[in-house]
Amino acid sequence: MKTILLDQAEFIVARTRTALKKNGIETINDLFNDFPTRYENYNVSSIKDAKLEETIVLEGSISSKITVTYLKSKLTALNFLFDVEGQIVKATIFNRVFLKNKLDYGTVIKASGKFMKTLNNFTISELIICDEINRDIVPIYKNKDISEAKYVEIMDKCFRRYGEFITETLPEKYINKHNLVSLKTATKFLHVPENLEQIKIGLDRLKYEELLKYQISMKYLHYMRENSNNSPTIEYNEELLKDLEKRLPYELTNDQKQVVNEILKDLKSTYVMNRLLQGEVGSGKTIVAIMAILAVVSGGYQAALMCPTEILSNQHFDTISEILKPYNLNIALLTGATPAKQRKVILEGLQNGTINVIIGTHALFQKDVEYEKLGIVIADEEHRFGVRQRVLIRNKGNDVNYLKMSATPIPRTLSISAYGDMDISIIKEMPKNRKPVITKYVEQKEKRKVMEHIKKEIKDGRQIYVVTPLINESDVLDTANATEIYENMVKYFEGKATVGLIHGRLKAQEKEEIMKNFLDKKIDILVATSVIEVGVNVQNATTILILGAERFGVATLHQLRGRVMRSVHQPYCFLIAEKKTENSEKRLQMLETTTDGFQLAEYDLMNRGPGEFFGEKQSGSMNFKFADLRSDNDILLKANEDSEEIINSKEFFESVEFETLYQTAVTNYNKKQEEID
Repeated sequence: MKTILLDQAEFIVARTRTALKKNGIETINDLFNDFPTRYENYNVSSIKDAKLEETIVLEGSISSKITVTYLKSKLTALNFLFDVEGQIVKATIFNRVFLKNKLDYGTVIKASGKFMKTLNNFTISELIICDEINRDIVPIYKNKDISEAKYVEIMDKCFRRYGEFITETLPEKYINKHNLVSLKTATKFLHVPENLEQIKIGLDRLKYEELLKYQISMKYLHYMRENSNNSPTIEYNEELLKDLEKRLPYELTNDQKQVVNEILKDLKSTYVMNRLLQGEVGSGKTIVAIMAILAVVSGGYQAALMCPTEILSNQHFDTISEILKPYNLNIALLTGATPAKQRKVILEGLQNGTINVIIGTHALFQKDVEYEKLGIVIADEEHRFGVRQRVLIRNKGNDVNYLKMSATPIPRTLSISAYGDMDISIIKEMPKNRKPVITKYVEQKEKRKVMEHIKKEIKDGRQIYVVTPLINESDVLDTANATEIYENMVKYFEGKATVGLIHGRLKAQEKEEIMKNFLDKKIDILVATSVIEVGVNVQNATTILILGAERFGVATLHQLRGRVMRSVHQPYCFLIAEKKTENSEKRLQMLETTTDGFQLAEYDLMNRGPGEFFGEKQSGSMNFKFADLRSDNDILLKANEDSEEIINSKEFFESVEFETLYQTAVTNYNKKQEEID
């Protein structure tokens, strides 16, 4: 649309222009794109259909003077008689004193509200004056300096004067394919709708365009990576990998073999690997990572594995050193706890290439760490690292291959959206020696049986997790808290078991120390918040008790019970709700029968939103302006399919019809490149 300044629209008075500009609206196009935040439905019903305490919209005239009553310091009531279809009712509006100057005897209004106590007392929640707005559907805008009536008037005039200048942004082929309305029609439907159906039609058009642009932007990143052809191929030693597989005391699952092949294909390609590996706790992601490490090193490159904690780094170092022992590699560990003298030797080894494999925490991407020939970075539980941290380590080498590993099952909807620029591998098949966790939803009155079970497990030399939602007692939330539970456990198991406490407010070093003591069997029972959701592998831990379980999402509960999936003994998970509702009971019972983390993740997405998986900050990019991943999955799938077709077409790069989509993708790509630089 050509640029038309607000100042050129003479029907918009100076005061209104000032109010619009305060909200960043400088042009008519800005105004058209300032869509309503919601709509009030003033579709009138007959007073004969009114029922107590049910919302109804009535139309009538004011048949008395307006009075104001001051009930409390912050509570006022506006009162008048309301003539509806010849029936006089008493009407009240709370905390709207400013309306007194707008309402008068004989004013015709449409009012939405409820009859309270009797069908003679009508409490109004919203109203419109029919002389100002003669519409059934009234759009509400975020700009509170301009009345709804004024906004509707401005929009009506804008469409009559400038509507023809709204330029289409989608190719005709896809508009027709999905029976969408034009951008001009969608914009009009949303600003001046005649009915609710028009709002839905307009929104569906904008949702599709928003999701299509997002998907194309993601796929363009993928396209540019795969077509860069500037990454050196890694000629790994196939015989060495076959030898490693033969030496393993178990056979790789079909899923593991498939993922290894996908990674090896990436390493031999001329583009940089950017792959997400998803797999349940205990599904065997680590051995896949080890095979990737050996492949890279056998091809003459260095490999780095970064972990979110020192203790996990230590565990990986021990495991990888043991498995790769026959191949005489120089494997080093670098964390914040590494002594200065030893750190200096490691840095020299990385710089001159004598160290083949480095394992560690964020210490791997500090400024003074330089690599001679870094070929791959593997991030364990990658969502625990900030974007800046991930970028820094990838920049330690020229076009470094990147493998992200996550034990958090991510629903397909989110995978399509959040990881559209990546290749995704999934390990669903569990190793044959893994025993499924016996999960029980336990009533409060049966808590004693759980305690007896814990006593028996401790007597047999096993260890226990006890998880609560809060750290300290809350005045607002009546639920279990870690401090109180810890104190109770200490008393209950005095002389029989040692009890530890870990939560998010502890310093990183304190948490590391406590987890190490638990790993070394110095602590029998670890009381914790969900800080242990992703963490150390304690094979001797066989039972996890989760209190206040209804306060966690099912995906988080599944992650928590994964803490005991490593045990060679039978693992158990007990769920106890503090407050029982029909919905929470259904959710917790679902965990008794469902072990598929992806199925549980889909449930959480639909019921709790994307923040459940990434944290609210990281899920910010998933908060679309129009679309909602929970309810618009069908539109997302259409947009994803179309974006795949578009990115592989000549028209996307050459046709004027695709120019808006192309420019959106290029702008996003350039922004991402700036972030990396």
